[in-house]
Amino acid sequence: MPSDADFLGLTPAGPDGHYQFTVSNHLARLDGKLYGGTAIAVSITAAELVSGRPGLWMTTQFVSTAPADATISVVAEVLAPGRRTNQVRITGTDESGDVMFASLGATGHHRPDGLTGTFENPPEVSAPADSVSWATPFMAVLRNAGVDVELPAMPSTTGFASVLEFREPTVHEHPDPGPGRICVWVRRRDGEAVTPAMAAYIADMVPLSVAHACGAVADGISLDNTIRIGSFEPTEWVLVDLRPHMAVGDYGHGAAHIWSETGHLLATASQTASMLHFDISSMPGTSA
Repeated sequence: MPSDADFLGLTPAGPDGHYQFTVSNHLARLDGKLYGGTAIAVSITAAELVSGRPGLWMTTQFVSTAPADATISVVAEVLAPGRRTNQVRITGTDESGDVMFASLGATGHHRPDGLTGTFENPPEVSAPADSVSWATPFMAVLRNAGVDVELPAMPSTTGFASVLEFREPTVHEHPDPGPGRICVWVRRRDGEAVTPAMAAYIADMVPLSVAHACGAVADGISLDNTIRIGSFEPTEWVLVDLRPHMAVGDYGHGAAHIWSETGHLLATASQTASMLHFDISSMPGTSA
């Protein structure tokens, strides 16, 4: 099975802990610039490589972005090596040395007989095969805002959409009902199982749920992404269960639960974003 490093194009570049990758099409946003999900996925992968242990958690601060085809240098450092747990720091810089992202996290070995439990319940939703293809993530936001507008489908050859498939399930019951809840099935188009790094890559969607909760036509620019990693089981599809928390002065905060096809909680993610409002008045066919 291809590794996360293969997917990300992350290769060694000098002493131990030094890597690099190129902002290829599938590692970019729809505008061609470095995608936030890529930065945290790279951080998890680099941390696991330098420590030789699986990731436990990672938080990534987005400082700047980089254009298509830029080379990003990555330095992963073990700040506190322990017998079971390593505290790590990862920094990504562009060719001029400017910081693109900075991450902190931990990797560690799980005790087979250690405390284990799941204390959240998954939503009851239709299976991926019985769910509707998600042409664009903004449709749920537009519907909730009472806006009737024809939007083009999300380009399947551009940015992260070139390697991910999205389907919107029917939600039969949600364990935490409230404004802005969005559930979406996501998988890699190549059918490979979702790993912790890939779950972080996928989970960069919280601003949509904040906009949905506010009844606004908006999205957001990520200021950070955080993921806390549980036990993973082989799963092609993951259910991204978006739960907004609050919005204050055009900053939005929220979380995402990542579930396997069998309803196993794989990870929880959280995010803060600077929210951006869309001017839909110029879109053809708009009516509210």
